[in-house]
Amino acid sequence: MATTRKTRASRKTGLGSVVLLANGASGSWEIAIDETASGAGRWWAQIEGPTATFYFEIPGVDIVGKMIEFLEHAQASLQRACSLVISKPKENRVALVKDEEYADRFFLTLGSSEKPLARFVLTGPDVSQIAAALRQVQEDFDEE
Repeated sequence: MATTRKTRASRKTGLGSVVLLANGASGSWEIAIDETASGAGRWWAQIEGPTATFYFEIPGVDIVGKMIEFLEHAQASLQRACSLVISKPKENRVALVKDEEYADRFFLTLGSSEKPLARFVLTGPDVSQIAAALRQVQEDFDEE
């Protein structure tokens, strides 16, 4: 169940105290963006699906718009495989990768592009639901 931004839950992590900045949910997917409560601005994305949860640092909140554009434009085009790095640290790389075989299939990869440590498959309804959840996150940013 999605937490509304108005609750702004604060929690302690190994990275310090973070607060919920924006979130969205669609189908069985939920996406939340957290930011540091104090100090230099740092942001984290949590992508939670029916079988996996990912939590990683992102370069900034503008990555949300880039993810929406990537998912919607790459799915609509017949272009070959392409990718969008969505994490900040290069050593813990997280990327969205368009499959070159099926237009509606993407991968969320962890690790290097040549030899990812893990590759999570996103297809059809998952892609649409993730894009819808990201649009809700973007709406939260636009309201600020």
